[in-house]
Amino acid sequence: MQKLRNSPFFTSKRTHLIFLILFPIFICGMTELGQMQSFGELLNFTFTRFGIMVFSTLLITAIFWFANFLVKRAWIGGVITAVLFYAFSCIEYYKYFISGAHFLFSDLAMTKNVADLTQFARLHFNPLLLLSLFLIAVYIVCLWLCDVRIERKFPVRGAISVLIGFITTVSLTVPALFAPVCTVFGIDNTYSYNAFSDEKRFANNNLITNFAVSINQQIASKVEEPQNYSEELVNSMLTDPDAEPVSEGNLVKPNIIFIMSESFGDFRQLEGMDVPKGTYDKLDEIKQEAFSGQAIVPTFGGNTVRTEFELMFGLPVKSLNNATIPHSLLPANVEQDTFAQMYKKEGYNTTYLHPFSSSFYGREEVYSEYGFDRLMFIDDLTVPVQKLRDYVDDDTVYRQSEQIMAETEGPDYIHITTMQNHQPYGSDDDTEVGLYLKGVKKSCEELQEFLNRLKESKEPTIVFFMGDHFPFFSPDSNIYADLGITADNCEILYSQTYLIWNNYGLTDEGLPAEDVSAFYLPHIIYRQASLPANEFTETILNVMKDEPVYSVASPKENNSQLLDTLTYDRTIGMGYSDEEVVNPFSRNIEK
Repeated sequence: MQKLRNSPFFTSKRTHLIFLILFPIFICGMTELGQMQSFGELLNFTFTRFGIMVFSTLLITAIFWFANFLVKRAWIGGVITAVLFYAFSCIEYYKYFISGAHFLFSDLAMTKNVADLTQFARLHFNPLLLLSLFLIAVYIVCLWLCDVRIERKFPVRGAISVLIGFITTVSLTVPALFAPVCTVFGIDNTYSYNAFSDEKRFANNNLITNFAVSINQQIASKVEEPQNYSEELVNSMLTDPDAEPVSEGNLVKPNIIFIMSESFGDFRQLEGMDVPKGTYDKLDEIKQEAFSGQAIVPTFGGNTVRTEFELMFGLPVKSLNNATIPHSLLPANVEQDTFAQMYKKEGYNTTYLHPFSSSFYGREEVYSEYGFDRLMFIDDLTVPVQKLRDYVDDDTVYRQSEQIMAETEGPDYIHITTMQNHQPYGSDDDTEVGLYLKGVKKSCEELQEFLNRLKESKEPTIVFFMGDHFPFFSPDSNIYADLGITADNCEILYSQTYLIWNNYGLTDEGLPAEDVSAFYLPHIIYRQASLPANEFTETILNVMKDEPVYSVASPKENNSQLLDTLTYDRTIGMGYSDEEVVNPFSRNIEK
């Protein structure tokens, strides 16, 4: 190898120049080929969207030379660059194959949950990705044989590296600078709020450029402090409770059980969908005994924590610029103004129950500030565990909640986030959709059995049930495309059936007759339980009368200063609207 390294070809400066110039072009091609899986499509995209490929190549060039000046040797800089972009290609390919969603900058927040994410994956051998890896390795060996070094002392190299990094970072993250870049290279920089609009944007940009766009939009969507934000402004927005206080002697405090069912959706809503007979029979039977309606959830196919946030806080994710992980915006080590806190104040035992890893989405760390007396994850279950495919089934979770209620004195507030119907749905015996609907049928049956057992309980109980989002399927299934659902008409996939059931004779009086955003529902349940009224809940319920749907999923373009201000105040701001906050400044100390 040393003899080859010293040969005229690899010691030629012309050879060095060619290898250095072609390297970013080569890596760009290998990165896009790995996720596109077609030489023909890659060539067609290159010719039809040449500006995009130029931008992607320039971005790789910047990263390559940033690394070169930092480490001195070009082959090491090449390894760093190649590993980064090859990883991007693999992540995009497998993520899209499993979930139908593209790789975005916001996904990097989940890097510490890699071990949990592998449980969702069904990785398979891919010859084209292996070929790309081999070709990249060959190119790196060629760079090593060239042995190109930057003969400058580290302070000079470091300064140039920092300058390259600064220019690249500023160009990508500052909207005012990135906009003209998009114009020059023909980049699609339209805002994406769901998988369908992102699919449309991805088709125009491909992986590298689309990822760069997602960086810019993540920065641009930072939640800003509302104009004239102050304690006086917040107080002026709050509604004094007009409900007559319930005397303590007449107050019945029911157990409150929130069931957020993983990926549960009623596919009968989708026109043209052929649903096997009997799939939702038990759900329909439950509807005869409960109040049912349609809620607009803030997510589709993933990001369960968005719907979870709305049900726990009673606030819209839209007011946080549709944050992918809303709780990532919260100040650390600060008790949050959640419904768990509200119920705890009224003497409830509060439990969060989720039969999966405690570290996924950082739930154990974050939710410990939500006012729950107890957080229960898969390792904390104390009842016999049954599974459907790879996940704990709904029946196990329901029996765990029954055990909790039996062991505690006084009323319980239990928030359940199930796992039974989580993707992937791959099977050799059935289609993805078929396997999913079998799980949904089982969920309906287990919910009915749970409610039947609660009928025998002497403890008054209100049960709320709703799916967090419709499921993703792999591109091979293509069910939504077959039904004609696109970015222009996908609102139906954000509409979830919800149920409000009780075992002690409550009526449906005061429950909404129209579709409402999911974040209103915890306020509705709180009032349904006849608990003492408070300014926050009364204010939100008053807003619901005029603004029943407030969501990025809605085609209606509306903005609510009141909802945006209250959401900011109770999550990121000073907490002026929380009656329990004596020193609002203490909320922001950790910031």
